[in-house]
Amino acid sequence: MFKKHNAGEFVPAGTYWNKKAWELTQISEGGDYLPAGDGVTYYRVPVLLVLALGPVAGLAFILFLPMAVPIVALYWGVKIIRNNVPWLRRKRAGEELRPAR
Repeated sequence: MFKKHNAGEFVPAGTYWNKKAWELTQISEGGDYLPAGDGVTYYRVPVLLVLALGPVAGLAFILFLPMAVPIVALYWGVKIIRNNVPWLRRKRAGEELRPAR
């Protein structure tokens, strides 16, 4: 299903996936050379798979981003508060917590 090709190799038209960089490279009709790279491997991806996974990837972003942004913001907010409030701060090696006056 996935045919393996090396960087700089002449390949026929199609869509090729660079697993190392997670990017798709489109080769036009007539074929062309894959982009050069040291030890980079490309896999030819069937057109139907690209057409099927495109909307699925979009849906994943639509569902993931609205949840991820508030979670990350909450995490950073708690971290900032925890580091700035003395009685919530974690004790670091060699550090003594002194009571506030």
